[in-house]
Amino acid sequence: KHVRNFETGDVVEGVVVGKDKKFVLLDVGAKSEGLIPAEEIKFLPEKTAEIGQKIVATVVQSENRQGNLMLSLKKAKSQYNWDTLKDLSDDGENIEVTVADYLNGGLIVDAQGQRGFVPISHLSRQHFEQFNAAMAGGNNSEAAKELGGLRGTNLIVKIIEIDAEKNRLVMSEKEVMSKDELNARGKRMAEIKTGNVLEGTVSTVLPYGILVDLGSVDGLVHISEIAWEKVLSPSDYFKSGDKITVKVIGKDAEKIALSVKELKDNPWNNVEERYPLGKKVKATVSKVVPFGAFIELEPGLDGLIHISETVGPLSVGDEVEAIVVNVDSKERKLALSIRQIEDAKIYR
Repeated sequence: KHVRNFETGDVVEGVVVGKDKKFVLLDVGAKSEGLIPAEEIKFLPEKTAEIGQKIVATVVQSENRQGNLMLSLKKAKSQYNWDTLKDLSDDGENIEVTVADYLNGGLIVDAQGQRGFVPISHLSRQHFEQFNAAMAGGNNSEAAKELGGLRGTNLIVKIIEIDAEKNRLVMSEKEVMSKDELNARGKRMAEIKTGNVLEGTVSTVLPYGILVDLGSVDGLVHISEIAWEKVLSPSDYFKSGDKITVKVIGKDAEKIALSVKELKDNPWNNVEERYPLGKKVKATVSKVVPFGAFIELEPGLDGLIHISETVGPLSVGDEVEAIVVNVDSKERKLALSIRQIEDAKIYR
């Protein structure tokens, strides 16, 4: 009988010839049996090892002191999984994975026993919205902990990057879109042009803006494009399901940038006519800064009272009377003075 020699890392097939509480003995054609730790039997598809059963394992130690080969099913299962996944990747097959967790911009998934990664940008539209809506409330909210209901659910994905040596497995749910969905998306993307004014529906409200369903594609209204005034939270302006009119202000192959404020009058337009030099205004202090204070003349239009033009400290909410001393729509500057009004009273 030919006696085989094995090295660490070799994948071997053998027959179960015995077992006790600690080990399962495998005849692999070496001069002594190979030993598999009994707790690894759970890695077998049938979860048990019977005498006469054929098993594939990996050599983790060529011979221990007693001259036995030490074998592992865990390592063999991992290698088998990588090989299977590589075949699926080469064939462009879809695979089913289970969502386990979230980490650094993506979902951690279980792909046939291997840990894989699905970037958030590679989720389907529906799951992308579901995930973002859950995360909008902060990472510690109940919805975020359950990843918007995605934790524990199965996704159908395609492998887009695989490297067993680097333990890297990246997958995409987007790549699985049906031909019809892809065609509809491509067609709609081609139709939409920068400058278009479109009707849509708010699909998701995020901390940094709102996603708008434009039919087969989504566009983003960034928080800075919601209104001319400073927006603290998009949810103060919109909720999911709202009908909305938007202007396309930019697009590339993947993304569409939208604006709501572009469809409203820019308060800086014709500002010289509405606030000529010498005009007196009454308004409320909206912000205090080290060099003075801003007062809100209209939503989105603040004027600055420089600290040298005040007559004492100002606080947010104070109602003040001031006079326009400089106005420039191009530079978006509007300067006011309280001091000049007070001085005029004194020297009258």
